[in-house]
Amino acid sequence: MTKNSTTQYRGIYGIPATPFNEDETLDVRSLESVLNFSVENGCHGIVMPVMASEYQSLTDEERKTIFEITARVVDSRKPTVAGVTGVSNIHSIELARHAQELGFDSVIAMPPHNIKPSTEEVQTFFEQLSDALEIPIWIQNHSAGAPLTAIQLVELCQNIENVSYVKEETVFAGQLTTSLFKQDGDAVKGVMGGMGCKFLITEYNRGMCGNMPASHYGDIHSIIWNLLEQGDEASAREIHTRMAPLNNFESLYGIRAFKEVLYRRGVIASPTIR
Repeated sequence: MTKNSTTQYRGIYGIPATPFNEDETLDVRSLESVLNFSVENGCHGIVMPVMASEYQSLTDEERKTIFEITARVVDSRKPTVAGVTGVSNIHSIELARHAQELGFDSVIAMPPHNIKPSTEEVQTFFEQLSDALEIPIWIQNHSAGAPLTAIQLVELCQNIENVSYVKEETVFAGQLTTSLFKQDGDAVKGVMGGMGCKFLITEYNRGMCGNMPASHYGDIHSIIWNLLEQGDEASAREIHTRMAPLNNFESLYGIRAFKEVLYRRGVIASPTIR
């Protein structure tokens, strides 16, 4: 399958946090700020809203509003990926259609997983989502959803027209990705990692085309990625090693850490989470 192709979506696709006021209402001004921060500080693409954006705590109206603000603020400066994981197939399709109408370049989704879906139900979900869209679909392969094997991922990309990219963040993401790359064909156009770029250099060396981290360190992550693309792994590794304590801090505190960093950097007005 395709590895490190120049025609891929590739690089650091930052996930902006969803800023809230202290009363937990959506802070539109801070949302515009964090989107501009993410674009202007080096992220190669924008993903919004997904797990690092607290999508689970957002109303449908808020998710659509975030789509609208993201499309307006990013304004085609970077590729955009809409997070459309929902509680049902119909729910995800409705969100995805709205994002496509606004001009998003692609969508990313886990299958509905309130009740763990069967293999057939996972395929049906992506078939229905693809039938509703004309833009690429990313499979978010996450342990919290319905994790898929390398063979299952390849089969979905081979058999469903618009399904073509994977965000791989299961427990053994590196090993699964290597297994995926050994499969025949080029239906999978690219694989990006997660986990806050904790394994970015290893992922790059395995052939992954990027990473989707929260964007509070998007400027630093993008520098590391650009150094890797230039063949300067030593400099990339030096910066990545210096970031190790921050990565460990994130692993402990998650979204609280993302927002506290953005708040201290003056990007958002409050570190409030829901």
